[in-house]
Amino acid sequence: MKRNSSIFKFVCLILAVISITFVFTSCESKPEPPEEKAFSLVMDFSQTTVKLGEKVTYRAILTNSEHESYTLNHSADIIHIYVVKAEDYVAVDTHLLTDTVLAESSIAPHGQIEAFYDFKPTEKGEYILKAYSSFTIEGNDTTKEYFYECEKMTITVV
Repeated sequence: MKRNSSIFKFVCLILAVISITFVFTSCESKPEPPEEKAFSLVMDFSQTTVKLGEKVTYRAILTNSEHESYTLNHSADIIHIYVVKAEDYVAVDTHLLTDTVLAESSIAPHGQIEAFYDFKPTEKGEYILKAYSSFTIEGNDTTKEYFYECEKMTITVV
């Protein structure tokens, strides 16, 4: 009788260990947010001179240089691209970029997220092309904010 009781306790102990292991390994573990250098934002542009009424598409690319995938929390657009008349240009104030989180985007290891902007000018003159990306990444212990912007580029409409 004692032997059966010992076997029963042993089996219960093994089942408890297996159950605990299963529970802890099935819990979702988020990677901690990486350093700022983990991401980069570049503009892919070929035309800096555009004819009046001509449509040109500009592309911005956010790249993850890490070996980990991440979930990015951001406003409606992960990448903002805009073109304004040179005289109306105002630098983006990073303190004003406290967008409410409306969306999530996943970025794979060494992956990219692209955004496109169609520009069809109706007036001749000088324009400024600019792009920025603002998002947060939540880890298990910390949340980190990220902000990237491209150098402004001058577009001439003739």
